[in-house]
Amino acid sequence: MISTTTMMMRLLLLLQMAAVINSFSSVVINKKHGASSLLRLHARNSNQSKNNTPRRSPPNRRMSIKWVIQGIEKVLAEECEPSSSNHGGKPKYSYKRRIDASLVDALYLMANANSQKDVLDAEKRIKVLLKNPSEFPVEVTERAIRATSVAGLSLSVHLLKLLLRGDNVTALPSSIAYISVLSFLRKIGRIDRLEDTLAELASVSRRIQIKNPSQSGVDIVAFNTYLGAIFDAAAAGRPFLSSCDNESEMLDSNLFNFTNFNNTLDGTTSSEKYLYKGLNLLRGDAARKKFALEGDPDIYSFNSLLTAVAKCAKPGRNLLSITDSCLLTMKKQGIECDTMSYNARIQAAIAANEEDRAIQLIDELLASPKLDADRYTINLALVPFVNSGRKGQMLTLMRDFYEMNAGKNNRIILSAFEAFLNTLVKNDEVELARDVFDAFFLSIPKDRMQLTGIRPNPTTKHFNIMLGGYSRTGEALKAFELFDTMLDIGVALDGFTVTSLMTHPISPEKITSLLVQVESERVILNPAAYRSIIGAYGDAGDAASACWMFLEMGRVCQKRGRGAESWNVLLGALARGCTGDRGSSALDIYGCLAAKRGTEDLDVEELASDEFISLVDGMTCLDASFTILDTMRSGNQTSLLMQSPKPNSQGYCLVASALSGFGTSASQADRALT
Repeated sequence: MISTTTMMMRLLLLLQMAAVINSFSSVVINKKHGASSLLRLHARNSNQSKNNTPRRSPPNRRMSIKWVIQGIEKVLAEECEPSSSNHGGKPKYSYKRRIDASLVDALYLMANANSQKDVLDAEKRIKVLLKNPSEFPVEVTERAIRATSVAGLSLSVHLLKLLLRGDNVTALPSSIAYISVLSFLRKIGRIDRLEDTLAELASVSRRIQIKNPSQSGVDIVAFNTYLGAIFDAAAAGRPFLSSCDNESEMLDSNLFNFTNFNNTLDGTTSSEKYLYKGLNLLRGDAARKKFALEGDPDIYSFNSLLTAVAKCAKPGRNLLSITDSCLLTMKKQGIECDTMSYNARIQAAIAANEEDRAIQLIDELLASPKLDADRYTINLALVPFVNSGRKGQMLTLMRDFYEMNAGKNNRIILSAFEAFLNTLVKNDEVELARDVFDAFFLSIPKDRMQLTGIRPNPTTKHFNIMLGGYSRTGEALKAFELFDTMLDIGVALDGFTVTSLMTHPISPEKITSLLVQVESERVILNPAAYRSIIGAYGDAGDAASACWMFLEMGRVCQKRGRGAESWNVLLGALARGCTGDRGSSALDIYGCLAAKRGTEDLDVEELASDEFISLVDGMTCLDASFTILDTMRSGNQTSLLMQSPKPNSQGYCLVASALSGFGTSASQADRALT
């Protein structure tokens, strides 16, 4: 006979087992690892307050995907009772259905994937779990479509079509979901699949509207995405692939009064055919009827065409027939040009070398009481205004833009003036660019002092643009004066700063002094900056310091500094050391200026013991050139040369150049032949 105590113990054991079993039916997700076992996935804690703060933009693609997955969690998860002992009293979320947990787990695996294998594994799992979308709420499938499309998976297209072909479809999926899929297809250039998907959306929308006329059609943004894909292909010059049975139907010249239809078919490039295709979609109600849109094309639709024309225009091909037809269609549909429309037309005129037309359009925009010039207008107007002697008006536009944004949108000012300075420098207006830079960033005129409030400070990029301009003009004195100003006001240096300064002819002592200044600012030099220093030392006749800096580059930049380009820069420095009286001098790498300057970041004694130095130290530049070339050819390994590339044709030419600079004796000629 079983005692009462034994029965109570068994009952307690059964209750404990029941609690364990119940806990297994509530599965939770580990968001960090994604693919770990469901039995050890931890619960999600949510302390997200439901407030009315402005919606943030995700900082990157991965975070965007995670935010979408968190939205899925909110739909699928159930909130457990708050507990003061767990998670500080915050609510705990769990999943009663294992398939829900599995889906979220697979989505997190996709979001956290660090390899293509992880991505493919996640894609397979998601496809299996969502093979029957009706098992999940519609909003879950829509969010899964968005997450997979942002992740760049063609699975998103498959999931959208499953949703469209489901039983009893009473409404289109969320526009956010299908626009995301169309954006993915646009990104990969699949116009054909994009058009098919848009057509299927239209077909489903028509069936729904028959039963429920109040339902809206396909979002106009979806159509604009399709147009964008067409115009991307036009700008890239991709081969034209017509979806029409009759190409002449798509390019019907009568629709837009093209001068010669035969020229349209025979002499038109593939880019123009794409432009014509987009143009014909914009006429009348063609797009609304074909794709069951909720409305007719809008200003964004037409601006995308005008922008594509600007990208395709070039001297001798202004594409005015397309632009004029577009403007005529806009007028018929009651759509007025905005600032973006004018900017695109101005850009097209400049690309076609038609500055007079560009200036006319700029003046139209400036005279319009309804429109304001923006930073893109100003940037486009710079060169035409300078060439037509209207610098004063150009500076007035800049000043008005500056005053309107100073203290409120300083980031916009900084970005805009980067573009302004860059445009002027690229068009060899370096002196004017410096005047602009001084006026708006390095001085504060009294008449603007009280108007601007907190004025933006110049950035590294502004200085680098100007230093790059002085590299083009060869004005070393102005470059180094600007560099001193950069240091005085505390603007950070970078590798491009150093590279720009090294293009000027300066002495080895000046190069070394500059290096000390740069290193005192804790600048991390990239391979391009190191190569410029090596080249500068070579130009200045200090091949030994060039060798030392090459060694430093190998240690600091590792593999990034050991490509053929870096080796060729060193061989070039040695070749220049073979000219004149320097040809017979031996390399004193241990005693060179670069080695003696000292550096806190590198162990000089360790560098000095490197086998590379012992390989070439004490040799002439010519001998060092041949030694390095032989070592590269034979594949002999030293601590630095362990991953040296095979010499390319440029390397051989540089060694030949060193030989020609040293002389052409019989012994040297024999050496060259070997």
